[in-house]
Amino acid sequence: MSELSQYEQGFGSFRIGEMTLALPMKSVREVVPFHPLMALPCPQPWIKGGLNLRGVTIPVLDLECLLNRPGHQYTPGCILLIAHENHLLGLIADQVKALFFADPGAMHMVSSVDTIGSIFAGSLMNSELNQLVQVLSTQALFDLPGLPKAEDPEPHRQSLELQTSNEDTALNTRTPLMLMQSMSTLFAVNPKDIETTVVNPVLLPSEYAGGFYKGNLDYREQTIPAIDLASYLGLGTHKPLQHATQQAFVIRIDGNPLALLIDRVLDIVHVPHNSVIPLPGFGLSKPAQLEGALPCTTFTKEDPHSQRGPQYFVLSCQRISEDQELIELACILAKASASAQLDAQNQLGKAAHGLDRLMVYRLGTEFSTPIEQVREVLPYRADIEMFERSNPMLGILTHRNESIPVFDLAQWLGAERQSLDHESSILVVNAHGASVGFAVTSLTAIENAQWEPNVPVLGDQRQLLHGKLKTTQRLAQIGENKHQRMVEVIDLQQQVLLILDQFGLAVPTAIEAVAAPVVDPLGHSQHAAH
Repeated sequence: MSELSQYEQGFGSFRIGEMTLALPMKSVREVVPFHPLMALPCPQPWIKGGLNLRGVTIPVLDLECLLNRPGHQYTPGCILLIAHENHLLGLIADQVKALFFADPGAMHMVSSVDTIGSIFAGSLMNSELNQLVQVLSTQALFDLPGLPKAEDPEPHRQSLELQTSNEDTALNTRTPLMLMQSMSTLFAVNPKDIETTVVNPVLLPSEYAGGFYKGNLDYREQTIPAIDLASYLGLGTHKPLQHATQQAFVIRIDGNPLALLIDRVLDIVHVPHNSVIPLPGFGLSKPAQLEGALPCTTFTKEDPHSQRGPQYFVLSCQRISEDQELIELACILAKASASAQLDAQNQLGKAAHGLDRLMVYRLGTEFSTPIEQVREVLPYRADIEMFERSNPMLGILTHRNESIPVFDLAQWLGAERQSLDHESSILVVNAHGASVGFAVTSLTAIENAQWEPNVPVLGDQRQLLHGKLKTTQRLAQIGENKHQRMVEVIDLQQQVLLILDQFGLAVPTAIEAVAAPVVDPLGHSQHAAH
């Protein structure tokens, strides 16, 4: 981390429909499961009602309605409570995802003169998931016209910055913890150690379920095991669940996902790093799976967390992930799920190879590139342009003590030059001993490739270089349900090699190695003639 504290670099991400959004952690108060809302005398259609929070009515905002997007499905879902200047507001969300850390100074800023458009502050890269996330402006949300403002019933919790001295911040001495309850036991976990949270998970039966293994969950087109957290740690009984589990969180076990069932998430807090105390080496069923205990006396007397019990048991996700029994369970289900997916893919066509994650962007229409080919994404700057418009090379960008040539990707591929602006980005690619930047109109998303069909030549208008097509003739299916679509896959590492070849810097045999075969409509494969 830089001189900024973890607190200042923390962002909580969440999903609404097809949007992945984030808010600064200092704005996020807590997450509650979605409940029916009280009607409010408010004319704004995007205020969906009020949430009763400890005797105070908190207005709840539907972002999809505010943005005039398709109607939002409320169940299952959750409500994020955000705080700002002693006021609270609720946001409807489908799912709360993991906490991630990023330098706020690296945000690709977005500006808008429109009041509603100004709620988007910019975009940040979640490096842990290789995902571009849109960050909301807390100030702009609270400045929306006609928004009723509810006073914070617990103003002492409002600003962690006021509770933390400058020295404390400079030394990064505060640690984020997600507080939760399972049965009658209190737990805490560092949010950066979990993949995501699941609200109102639907438990699927399993013939092998028993003890702390309660069944399975459907998670991102996989079937994953669901473990009752308290029972697993020997801090609860192995009795059948008496009620529907309200929440769960997902961690990785030897690379495979596994869900830990809990009753509810209580809050996300930041505590001094030395607040966690050691546990005794005896008397606990699985002491190695615990980092220690967070005494409730860590919190002030006015804070309700101080009254919940003697301590929160702090989980060690690293040690839980090393449990051989859990490794075998997660591996068995992962293999079974993968086999089922492969069978389904074989019914549709050729499964995609090497395209698990794609960076999707616009060059007039949508295109994509395997995400592992992109070293980093930089905001576009108009001052780098130095050549005539007939030249697809825009100019040179200086970054990290390196001069990087930047090409208009659309123009390089033979299309018209793009209209680049503050929403545009530069994809930096390292290949064949060179760094090259490719300017794109805008980034769309990070998607999983689901299918790659065999296709003929993608049109006859593409430029050739030494008789070779510049593109790969590959398509990939992305998106889910009604949002499924086909996008062309561009191999940017191949483009770097072709650029080097054009300037006489590439080895001819290397060009032969990457040249894509031309597939005619009859299915015969042959290399294009030089």
